[in-house]
Amino acid sequence: MVMTSREVREQLLRECDEDHVGLWSIVRLYREESRGTHGMEEILRELEDLLATGVLQVGFPTKDGRLFNSWSSQPIESVARIRREWLALGRDPDIGEIAWFTTPT
Repeated sequence: MVMTSREVREQLLRECDEDHVGLWSIVRLYREESRGTHGMEEILRELEDLLATGVLQVGFPTKDGRLFNSWSSQPIESVARIRREWLALGRDPDIGEIAWFTTPT
């Protein structure tokens, strides 16, 4: 069964509430659950919306994973940075690349 964008979003928020989630995992989630209907731009629009509404933060976890260092940029700037780095890779991000996401504590 193909999940709707809303269902994928809800699953993503549950995962981010439990732990920090890497961009690579989010890309996989959107592509697998929506059967490949989400390209880079659709995924980035979803992330920008989640960042803008304040339900997600972007940054990197500390080495021990207990703390999260959020980027100090606005959602539109954060997504522009992710887009640039993703395009520079020339492929989908892999484990640990570009950014991580979490819910605010």
